[in-house]
Amino acid sequence: MKNPVAPGTSRLLLSAGLLALLGACANQIPLAQQAQKSAWAPRPVASVPARQAAVTAHPLATKAALTMLEQGGSPIDAAVAAQMVLGLVEPQSSGIGGGSLILHWDAASAKLTSYDGLAAAPARVTAALNIDVDGTVLKNDEVQRGGRTVGVPGTLAVLKQVHERYGKLPWAELFAPAIELAEVGFAMPAYLHTVLSSATAAKDHPDMVPLYFGPDGKLRPVGATLTHPAYAVTLRRVAARGPAALWQDGAGGAIVASAQRGFRPTLMTEADLAAYRSETRDPLCAPFLVYSVCAMGPSSFGGVVALQILQMLEARSPTGKEGPRFSFDDPEFVHYYAEAGRLAQADRQQYIGDPGFVRVPTAALLAPAYVQQRAQLIQPERMTKDVKAGAVNGTTAASDLMAAPSSEAADATSQIAIVDAAGNALSMTTTTNLNFGSRLMVDGFVLNNAMTNFSTAPGTGQGAPNRMQAGKRPVTSMAPTIVFDRSGKPVVVGGSAGGGQIVDYITASLVEMLANQRSPAEALARGHVSTAVRGKLQLEKGSSAASQAAALAAKGHELDIVPMTSGLGFLMRRDEGWLGAADPRRDGVALGW
Repeated sequence: MKNPVAPGTSRLLLSAGLLALLGACANQIPLAQQAQKSAWAPRPVASVPARQAAVTAHPLATKAALTMLEQGGSPIDAAVAAQMVLGLVEPQSSGIGGGSLILHWDAASAKLTSYDGLAAAPARVTAALNIDVDGTVLKNDEVQRGGRTVGVPGTLAVLKQVHERYGKLPWAELFAPAIELAEVGFAMPAYLHTVLSSATAAKDHPDMVPLYFGPDGKLRPVGATLTHPAYAVTLRRVAARGPAALWQDGAGGAIVASAQRGFRPTLMTEADLAAYRSETRDPLCAPFLVYSVCAMGPSSFGGVVALQILQMLEARSPTGKEGPRFSFDDPEFVHYYAEAGRLAQADRQQYIGDPGFVRVPTAALLAPAYVQQRAQLIQPERMTKDVKAGAVNGTTAASDLMAAPSSEAADATSQIAIVDAAGNALSMTTTTNLNFGSRLMVDGFVLNNAMTNFSTAPGTGQGAPNRMQAGKRPVTSMAPTIVFDRSGKPVVVGGSAGGGQIVDYITASLVEMLANQRSPAEALARGHVSTAVRGKLQLEKGSSAASQAAALAAKGHELDIVPMTSGLGFLMRRDEGWLGAADPRRDGVALGW
């Protein structure tokens, strides 16, 4: 097969400041000193291919992942180590108090498996998050944070499940890098600093003040040495006992007590924590050009949307002398992309929910004949404002009115992608939902606010697929992805953070890498376009995408030009190894050797 990456080098998307931060971190901790003494030396892989590689949202997490691979570990070993470090250096985005999705490729058995560790509703729930226990209807913005928003965490459970099947190193050893950093110290990350730099940050995040603010009440500067001994204590317990450490010996009581705080107290109990189980799911795959693109299935709606858009683009993209054009510099193509996204979003709002509670017609939604039929609805001008879902298997599901997008930052979540020399691969997207989740911290980790992802209007029809129910997992845009070439080998591994726009960040990056043969660094630097907000086409402020506003408005699109802080992370195989890149909008880095 022809190499999917065009020859030539791509520019290294690391600022001088980030390179200095990586160097400083590497010089201050014994973990890095161990690596310097050994035979391996991790290097940026934006332009130099590597046999094994990892990309995460922070250099220290990427380094921890590579350390596990160097010690003979598997991608899941590396992912556990990376996640524990991310919970320290990027706690606003993910951690053991949140939920995660994992897509795993085992080269020896040629088996692709997906695992659902999303945070779940407790055994006792109300009709919706905005309906109190006495039936009072609450304002949506009143239930974005606080104890009632906390779902039963699933990240540790899903990591343990995959590690028991594919791990090579002992579970306890995977926590050493994060414990060491928490006790010895790490530099205040730039992205964490940005999240906490608003005028009301200290008031809004009281649990975080002792960690990140000085005695004078001011936020500590970027690069200041931080320690987190409470997190280290918790990690030692989890390393010794596994996920059960979250609820044994009084730890569960501490979580529930913490979640009793806020506008409305949690309905979660210690029994809910003990009863949680991660789930094995069927991954979704669909063709795009000469590739098979595979992603997470429901409760993720991100995979369905991305795979539908890709197929519709192949069917209806503008054509030139050499065939379909996939240029985001062409307003005509961006128009087709936007319309495909609106059609796919309408379908997901109608059909996608937790498959343990809802029969989701994923096969029908991705069937080539159905997607082709939907693609034919795309016209040279924008379709009507209210795009309807298609009829699947001759019927449409009950309508699901989703909660209005929060006015708060929705650019949380984190992405991990790892490949090893044996051909194994893992993509993991992990979250506490909005930045700092519920804004509650216990035993050194942040509790999620995943319950805000349920529908807030179950009265529109009791069959609504994402209505809140006991034990149910709310839908998510997260969509860890692995792409296979004609020989059945992984050629692209990755995904993104970034709220509802995640599906667009991933889909557009795949178009750039697979159709336009861009390197990951080139693809991730492109300006963003998104249809995640109903009725609007969002263009990334300050990017080349925003320069197309006039042409797209002329086609009837209602536009928002806004910052779009994605959190992409991708690895792409070349004949001689792997290239990779982390999103230049955050602190991440891709490294390998």
